Amino acid sequence: MRESIAQFLDNLQMHFNRTLTFAREIGLLLDETKRQGLDDLFRDALFQAKFATKTREVMDRIGRGGEGFDKLSAEFQASIEKTSALLKTIVKESPDETKQLFVDKFFALDQNSFSNFLTLLQDLSWLKNWELDGNPLPLEQGPSTRSRQR
Repeated sequence: MRESIAQFLDNLQMHFNRTLTFAREIGLLLDETKRQGLDDLFRDALFQAKFATKTREVMDRIGRGGEGFDKLSAEFQASIEKTSALLKTIVKESPDETKQLFVDKFFALDQNSFSNFLTLLQDLSWLKNWELDGNPLPLEQGPSTRSRQR
């Protein structure tokens, strides 16, 4: 992980007085995002992660029998699928070791992996909060997705 990204993660955790469960993995995502110029995809993943996290909180609050639960559940599922697809796109061109780490830890079709994935989404939502507070993500120096699509 680049030193600038490690420093960013330290600053983020100090700012929110919260330890990210998957700081190393987020650092790898940031590295890959920057290396591949996938800033827009990463920002979309952050948005979806925050949306899914907040939707799940509302679902937990109102309960299965609550009004609108089914609609929220469908939106939650769609957001999970979008986030997963975005993150898979980011890591698909990663070194094999990084790719395998994400497949094993977050994308495998088992309960532990899904639980890890939901926790990763919570961590990513803190990056979105950081950005919403007007702070830059450590991506600005890299090429943008738009320049790669020319």
